[in-house]
Amino acid sequence: MSTTRPGVSPAPPSSLLWKAVGIGLAVMTLEGYDLVAFGATAPLLHRYRPWGLSLPALGVLGSLTPVGMLFGALLVGQLTDRYGRRRTALVSLVAVSLGMFTCAFAPDPQVFGAGRIMVGLGVGAIYPAITPLIFELTPVTRKNLYSAIVQCGVTIGGSSAAMVANVLLHGSDFRLEYLVGGGVGLLLWVMTHRWLPESPAYRRTSAEAKRAPGGDGFRLVLRPPYVGTTTLFCGMVICSFLLIFGMNTWLPQLMQAARYPLGSSLTFLTLLNLGATVGGLAMAILADRAGSKGPIIGCFVVAAGVITGLSIKSPPAILYPVVMIGGAGALGVQGLINVYISRTYPVHARGSALGVTLGIGRIGAIAGPTLGGWILAAGFAPQLNFVLFAIPAFLGAIFAFAIGSGRLRRFEGKAPVVRPVEEPAEPAP
Repeated sequence: MSTTRPGVSPAPPSSLLWKAVGIGLAVMTLEGYDLVAFGATAPLLHRYRPWGLSLPALGVLGSLTPVGMLFGALLVGQLTDRYGRRRTALVSLVAVSLGMFTCAFAPDPQVFGAGRIMVGLGVGAIYPAITPLIFELTPVTRKNLYSAIVQCGVTIGGSSAAMVANVLLHGSDFRLEYLVGGGVGLLLWVMTHRWLPESPAYRRTSAEAKRAPGGDGFRLVLRPPYVGTTTLFCGMVICSFLLIFGMNTWLPQLMQAARYPLGSSLTFLTLLNLGATVGGLAMAILADRAGSKGPIIGCFVVAAGVITGLSIKSPPAILYPVVMIGGAGALGVQGLINVYISRTYPVHARGSALGVTLGIGRIGAIAGPTLGGWILAAGFAPQLNFVLFAIPAFLGAIFAFAIGSGRLRRFEGKAPVVRPVEEPAEPAP
């Protein structure tokens, strides 16, 4: 007698699942490395005399990668639903590696900026490819947990980038940071090509979805019954990415402005990402039991409180745990949002939904580095900088709370909600 629940496909073989999880973890490690690489090298770029970069110019360079991510996610989300998760991941890794090498050998800021855009195109495509693949391969009751394990790659990569900068970079020599990233990217391409499987759920549904009326996933996520929910998800991701990119880019500079040495500042960056790893796993286990909405709200609220608390100078015994808790809320929330989005949309629109929300969400990733550069250049008190970064965390909690509200249901109308066939969906928006 079968023990499979009605309407739910059996879990894939463990070897297939763990291959995907292992490769997904490694690929997301490369993304995390890139997220922190620029922040870790920002003080060195600022001191690099041949280029003579001002703080506002440095902020503009930091915003170029999110610009590339925006276009990469919007374009590739549709291609992921059309051509598959695996192919998209392979193309994305090529773009990331080439961009990293361009930054490593850039003769001037313009070429460096072009490399950052290329990295952004690749990184922006990775999320809409890897996230639905892992979601579709994992058991129903462990989707947040496995997604969080893969998401740990972002924080592991971020910690690795900070440690590489701490150990290998000296004076104003920033290039080795990007050379390491490019080499790792090429190695991951070989591993992905050899071992990453395609999603069985995608193989089953892609052909039927293309032939079905209204099967275009991109159009589906932008019309009732999904348009209101898509809008709120976009707002949540904007807030999440503003926190991630803003803190990862400017935390070393903020801590230096508060009169901490560069080494201690990079230690804070490492603790921020380690906190996101541990806290993200804990919140994922809770989300698998209680649903996605409550833990997401909790992460945003914790992030807001902790970031505000950083405005008060404290001894290391207090400050280090606070930074880790802040990382759990500010950086750990995005993995929960990814699963919430994946549960809400059908298989043939899942990549498009992630592409739209993550692509538009890159507005926050662009705003974080740029606004941070302007604020620091204006010479405001360091305490005010931390308080300003807490505002998007409060807004993210409000957006998450609004999903599923009565007003949203009336806005969405009475059109039937298409649900995934291989796992239970979240409650109707």
